[in-house]
Amino acid sequence: MTVTPGTILNGGGFVSVVPSNASAMVDIRLMPSTSADEILKTIDNLIQNIIQNSTTSNWLSASVTIVTKLPAVSIDSTHPLVVSCVNAIQKIYNLTPTTNGCGPANEGYMLIENGIPTICGFGPIGGNVHGVDEWISLTSMSQTVDTYCDIVRNYCGLF
Repeated sequence: MTVTPGTILNGGGFVSVVPSNASAMVDIRLMPSTSADEILKTIDNLIQNIIQNSTTSNWLSASVTIVTKLPAVSIDSTHPLVVSCVNAIQKIYNLTPTTNGCGPANEGYMLIENGIPTICGFGPIGGNVHGVDEWISLTSMSQTVDTYCDIVRNYCGLF
């Protein structure tokens, strides 16, 4: 699970004035083994606990609005596509990747839900994803191409 709290915060209009309203956007990306309903229940319990233990609980309220709810999905770790990917990563990077699923916010869930085996997350090495200073390693670009070629060769039985 990946949690990015406070990607958008709103509230207040002046430094020395307590705002009457505030809001925060929280991005939570779940893996297939995590229940969205359980996470929402935990968040609701936290909110209620804060309100009940507040000295201003008579004026304090909160609500949760789900903006987007995309499913996390996975395919069997013994599927030939997964095995081809794992073998390619081991060969090119000398690493053994995890195969426990793919979080939402990519198109993989639509393909998998329609019977099309899909693997996500095999790209170049980089950092600060979606940030203003996002970057990738140029060396890893050629490794990524080699990885894709190896996956295709193995999965399609070309060599």
